[in-house]
Amino acid sequence: MKKIKTIFCLVLLLSFHVGDSCSMYKVTKNGKTMVGCNEDAWRTTSHIWFEVGQNNQYGAAFTGSRWDGENGYAPQSGMNEHGLVFSRLASYHPKLITSKFNNRIQITNPTRYLKHILHSCKTVEDVKKYIEKYDQRYFIEDVFIYIERSGKYIIVEPYKILSGNDAKYVLSNFCPSITPKSAANKLERYKKGTSFLTSKIDTDLDFCRKLSDTMHVCREKIGDGTLLTSIWDSTNGAVNLYFYHQYDQTVQFNLTKELAKGNHILKIDTLFPKNAEFEKLASYQTPQNNDTIRAFLMISGLFFALCSVYFLIHFIANRKKRQIQCS
Repeated sequence: MKKIKTIFCLVLLLSFHVGDSCSMYKVTKNGKTMVGCNEDAWRTTSHIWFEVGQNNQYGAAFTGSRWDGENGYAPQSGMNEHGLVFSRLASYHPKLITSKFNNRIQITNPTRYLKHILHSCKTVEDVKKYIEKYDQRYFIEDVFIYIERSGKYIIVEPYKILSGNDAKYVLSNFCPSITPKSAANKLERYKKGTSFLTSKIDTDLDFCRKLSDTMHVCREKIGDGTLLTSIWDSTNGAVNLYFYHQYDQTVQFNLTKELAKGNHILKIDTLFPKNAEFEKLASYQTPQNNDTIRAFLMISGLFFALCSVYFLIHFIANRKKRQIQCS
């Protein structure tokens, strides 16, 4: 009965994650590894940036759209100069208590933590040793995958690290160690990716572009969905970007050349011709992309909460008075 309840909860929660999540794949063939990442989000602030390695660390490129104050943008995917690639995906994991994690280092700055992994690790084994020092339960709503140039990969869940070396692998918004295949297939982007790779795999850009396109999301409401697709060529140190559902136009960056320019950041929508669908999304105001609306809703919520407390106290006080009067 307990197992059935767990599966039911996973299916239910996976269905709710469809609205704000991501997907990825990796393919390795003839010594070449390609990694594709789709960032599915409401945000309109997608960026790519390049950070030079300091003090014998490794330079890296990152993509992301969520601003994290003085830390800059939080990375959703990235690659360092040794061809180590990572992707971050929203996920679900029940909040368990594992005492062996209590003595680990606490993560206090997740953006710096994630960037430092790429700045300091060459291989997935390096990543595994690095992460095992920290209490990964901080990321209870995330799952990560790290892929090295050889094609080996690790999946980092809040409580487990799984290793693999399959020639092809697809991941979306679930933790593989606790998610049945039937539940994973409830996610269309995951199902489409695995189906696409059933009969053939390849590592040329055209094949990966078609696979990314197959897995991308375009929702009914004003076309929002996949904000950015990044295809990382870990063998040649390059990344191709595809912006907002347009898979006939790409911008490519060579990591070595970009790092030679020093630290810099680029707003991705400015790299492509005007996209009418994206312009419509950008003009559509929601609490997720408009600070004024978000602040108004927060203040309104606080006001109604205080009013509720006031009227509750008033109601209890009056009831006591009536009880005294009646006695």
